[in-house]
Amino acid sequence: MNFKRYIWILGRKIELELRANDNLKGVSIGEKLSYSFYDGIYQGMPLLFLEPKNGNPTPRECDITGRRLSEALGLPVVFILAPGPTYERQRLMDKGVYFIMSERYAHLPMIVAMEKTSNRKKAEVLTPVGQYLLLYHLQVCSLEGMSARMIAPLLPYSYESVTLGITCLEDVSLCRKVQNGQRSKVIHFELKGEDLWDKAQNVLQSPVEYRMYCDAIRLSADYPVCGINALAHYTMLNPDKERMIMMTGKEYRAIKSADAIDNPNPYDGNIMVEVWKHPVVSIKGNNDGWVDRLSLILSLREDDDPRVEKEVERIINELKWTD
Repeated sequence: MNFKRYIWILGRKIELELRANDNLKGVSIGEKLSYSFYDGIYQGMPLLFLEPKNGNPTPRECDITGRRLSEALGLPVVFILAPGPTYERQRLMDKGVYFIMSERYAHLPMIVAMEKTSNRKKAEVLTPVGQYLLLYHLQVCSLEGMSARMIAPLLPYSYESVTLGITCLEDVSLCRKVQNGQRSKVIHFELKGEDLWDKAQNVLQSPVEYRMYCDAIRLSADYPVCGINALAHYTMLNPDKERMIMMTGKEYRAIKSADAIDNPNPYDGNIMVEVWKHPVVSIKGNNDGWVDRLSLILSLREDDDPRVEKEVERIINELKWTD
């Protein structure tokens, strides 16, 4: 008698039947030792389910094994996996691997069902990574039609962070992830250029985490100019005499740890330092000495000087959108 078991896929109970060894022609000994093989039908489609015996394989292993066994046995292969982190699911989807993960997630041949039955709280504003992705898309290089794996090498963020950033953009309805063939998802923006920028206004945030002042920084490093002085660089405004620089939180912690900052305080000094939540948006590895235009505009949101408002408007009107 064949062994039967049941699984749940997005709220539906599915019956699986253990496949006999006689029907595993073309399957290697190693694969037989690593997986249990089941036959099942979901939404009228016959599928071959593979359940790992010793923890989840890597997405790359699933990709190679799934393609090989699908060709050998003539059925779409679906992996039954233990719960894993968001980036692991995204990597599986980017590779086109079919899988179910607990009762909450599924990526199957006839559907793309990453619907969470849990109560994941969707983002209401952009995270620093999500914001960086959007600003990069608008002013450095279009990300339209690119997957997370293609985007990650372009940015100062890991693949996992980029994946979460794209999800955040989708949460606030600035983009969609669309299927590209059977093996990957790519990012798609419905709006372009200034229209996309305008739509994002309610979810964009100032990149400035906090501002502080000091008399000197005794560490040899080039920090981008920010604030009014950066605005003066891009427009007709006159710069202030005070030096204004931007650094990331990581850079500031390094300076502070080295005790290389003189008289840090929240009020005044020879140098105004803005500590930002994300790096300057630019081509990776490029530092031209100034913060990028759109991040600058967001950093000046609370400045109600009419001169500033006028020059910010000038930047928007003259910006060459890259999408």
